[in-house]
Amino acid sequence: MSEANEEGSPLWHLTGFRLIKLGELVQAATASVFEAMEVSARQFHVLATAATMAEPSQRELSRTLGIDPNVMVGVVDELERLGLVERVRNPNDRRRYIVTPTPRALQVLADARAAVERTEREFFAGVSEEERQVLHELSGRLIGQHPQVTKTE
Repeated sequence: MSEANEEGSPLWHLTGFRLIKLGELVQAATASVFEAMEVSARQFHVLATAATMAEPSQRELSRTLGIDPNVMVGVVDELERLGLVERVRNPNDRRRYIVTPTPRALQVLADARAAVERTEREFFAGVSEEERQVLHELSGRLIGQHPQVTKTE
């Protein structure tokens, strides 16, 4: 049984199992992209989300991404250490901080997005654009139907 072909697995007939394997393969394919940018996939996700939200707090990022608040603190601490975000006290609520991507972070995001898009084009080269769009739409619909399951640590 090869890693790319799990037909020998008793779970191979389950769609969920196949999706897990597909996710693992995509994650492995994009890992080198993030390593080259000196960020993790999770850090990229937090940065990308913070860049699209108006003055997000750590708590809002945590809730939006389904990441445990204690884990989010560590992710933001590391992003701050890397010079990719700044914590700015919220003028409307002095107990909270706004997580603001730095100009360097915006460049890292642009570079990483372009690299991830190239990697995905290569990864999905074996399926047509129409098939990829169907997979994209179906996976998005299923994720939307099960938002409570998408929480990560």
